[in-house]
Amino acid sequence: MPLRPSRRLKGKVAVVTGSTRGIGLLIAAALAQAGAQIVISSRSMEAVEAAYGRFASIPGVAVLGVECDVRDLAQVERLAARAVDRFGRVDIWFNNAGISGPYGPVDKVPPDRWRAVIETNVLGTYHGTYVALRHMLPRGQGKIINLLGAGDEDSRRTRFEHLSAYAASKAAVRRFTLAVAAEYRDSGISILGFNPGLVKTAMTTSPEPVDEEAARRLEGFATVLEQFATPPEEVAEMAVRLASRATDGVTGRIYRLRPSLMTLLRRRLAGR
Repeated sequence: MPLRPSRRLKGKVAVVTGSTRGIGLLIAAALAQAGAQIVISSRSMEAVEAAYGRFASIPGVAVLGVECDVRDLAQVERLAARAVDRFGRVDIWFNNAGISGPYGPVDKVPPDRWRAVIETNVLGTYHGTYVALRHMLPRGQGKIINLLGAGDEDSRRTRFEHLSAYAASKAAVRRFTLAVAAEYRDSGISILGFNPGLVKTAMTTSPEPVDEEAARRLEGFATVLEQFATPPEEVAEMAVRLASRATDGVTGRIYRLRPSLMTLLRRRLAGR
């Protein structure tokens, strides 16, 4: 269910990395529905062009699409420069771009694939934060929101086997977010973490098992996803809240979403 159009972010300029599908596209569309001008990005310009249609029905929104691999600082700097050239400034920056990598034990995952997860999720977040700060600090305002996930939490009940790179990367992003927030606590910039929980996206519905044993371990995950995934509308609403005036003066906080009890009950009654 899409959000109703609102004016909560009217006049704001938002950059969302990795925003041509999944959670990134969901967030970008929600910010646009709230009145923000949007900069979307992907490593593939074809993906950027394909995503434009998601914004066609939103009145008054201007969308800029930029090809950007967040692992490359120069490309992230160009992303910000294009945003400023088009809209004059950057008010909101979501470091969303991320990958999970193959599903399997460490010795079965090709080292280059393991490294790619760290470079995308950790270096990508660092590059986005570094660039966003340079544009926001002179103005003394802005919102930088880093996407978290499995690995962010310290619960002993949470298992991270077979996703070691992803879990390690998100734990690193959490610590990075808190450290940077402390460094710039008096700057006027809000630096926040956002863990949307388990969300049904292409990444979660199409894992890449490295072998038959890994595939066997994934049996039943589709059922878990149906039962416990965070509804898209709740992700969208929280993304808008974090980007809005509701978090003015707030920094160094981690926001987590879980399906509400009513959502879980409705799913149980519907037999999902």
